[in-house]
Amino acid sequence: MKKLTAFLLVLVMLSVELFAVSCQNQPAEAVTTEAADETTVPEETTEAVTERLPNNVPEDLDLGGNTVTFLVIDDKFNGAAWKSQDIFEEEDSTDPIASAVYTRNQTLQDKYHAVIAEEAVTSTGATAKKAINSGSDEYQVLMCDTKSTLSLVQSCLLRDLNSIDTMDMSQPWWDQNIVKNCSIGGKLFFATGDISIMDNDATWVMMFNKKTIEKLDLESPYDLVKNNQWTFDKMYEMMQEAHADENGNAKVDYDEDSFGFVTHNSSLGAFYYAAGLKVIDKDADDLPIFPEQNAEYVNLVLDKSIKIWSDKTVTWSADRDGYGAVELQQIFEEGRGLFLGEVMQLVFRLREMEIDFGLIPFPKYDSNQQNYGHFVHQTTALLSIPVSCKDYVKIGAFVEAMAYESMYTLTPAYYETALNGKYFRDPESSDMLDIILRSRTFDLGSTHMFDWGGIGSVFTGLLAKGSNAYASTYQKKIKAAKTKLSKEIAKILKET
Repeated sequence: MKKLTAFLLVLVMLSVELFAVSCQNQPAEAVTTEAADETTVPEETTEAVTERLPNNVPEDLDLGGNTVTFLVIDDKFNGAAWKSQDIFEEEDSTDPIASAVYTRNQTLQDKYHAVIAEEAVTSTGATAKKAINSGSDEYQVLMCDTKSTLSLVQSCLLRDLNSIDTMDMSQPWWDQNIVKNCSIGGKLFFATGDISIMDNDATWVMMFNKKTIEKLDLESPYDLVKNNQWTFDKMYEMMQEAHADENGNAKVDYDEDSFGFVTHNSSLGAFYYAAGLKVIDKDADDLPIFPEQNAEYVNLVLDKSIKIWSDKTVTWSADRDGYGAVELQQIFEEGRGLFLGEVMQLVFRLREMEIDFGLIPFPKYDSNQQNYGHFVHQTTALLSIPVSCKDYVKIGAFVEAMAYESMYTLTPAYYETALNGKYFRDPESSDMLDIILRSRTFDLGSTHMFDWGGIGSVFTGLLAKGSNAYASTYQKKIKAAKTKLSKEIAKILKET
């Protein structure tokens, strides 16, 4: 919840109790009868920050001029948009994010007598494994994509961040959602927070076309969110109003027709989290477990999701229909898609779009649901420290200092200067982003993470096929999945 942290920082300094409450990322909850906190849009605090929070970085930290090398993602991993841009900049820039990275690094290098460097590669996981297994200390910090990071966890090649005394993972510059949801038996092998912007870029969101809303005289999505009326049913109702066979040939033509919802297959899982569901929970010992799901409720969620997804005249999925991100963006930029489901990073790619658009959360299953729900796509980078890092105490302290400094440099540059100043088209989008970040989750069992025994894929697979046979499919998989989960967790805890 980086944006909220930055905005509330002054109030935090005045009240420790408020600080403790405001810095917690709330994961999506199951359906309740209470009204959602997220439906009330928070007011922004725009006062200048004059004081900083204390931190636990040793005052005498000195790296003696040594280089701290980060292994990061290059532009061939998933395109230029996902190249690492939050760790290293060689020189200052007019770009607010690049300038913030450069300024932060200069401050850290001068204060702690260090040199920050990065090595960008396509296969971060394979590169890291080779270096670690050889005993090389060439990379002190890793910023690998999610799947690569998890592979390193499974291979027991990462240090427990909670065991490094010079790191305090309870601090607000670390995302408390991932700290809480992704620890295993009290051990935490990866994290994110103010030190990186990629987790925000990879958060799955929804955008809408303002011109189409006005042309069709539809309700304002912003008002629907504020009034707790933004639901699956309402979304489908509006989608039906927006779709049109523009050339009248009774066929679906991506380059001519208009659609109610344009997206790609990652939105299959978005409906699951939007409805407040999760794959993995924790027991009293902080060990991952499969929760007892209400199969009847999951089938209800599936039914409504299938109605939205399977109607190809109103919903166009790029990869389902044999296309890619270019065609998806084209439809929305040309004003032929009412709603767009994609990662936050697309906001930057839509900077040339002439038609105004807005940002909103994915809808709730119904208005009785307490919170909205969102997930973080696997394209994000996660921070970890390899077991091959020899001076991990000092490196941990330096990483802590980097995360802390990022809260006052990188985070404001990303939200206040880049998004609010250049890319968001209205103040309401900023308010909606608060809601989205407050309701996102990192789920160890999701298709974007471990997906033990394929349980995380049950919902998405059924939705893709248009089947609501959740209970029977889940029961076929759950026994083997529990065995796989138990063995893997035992191995990780024993060998780390």
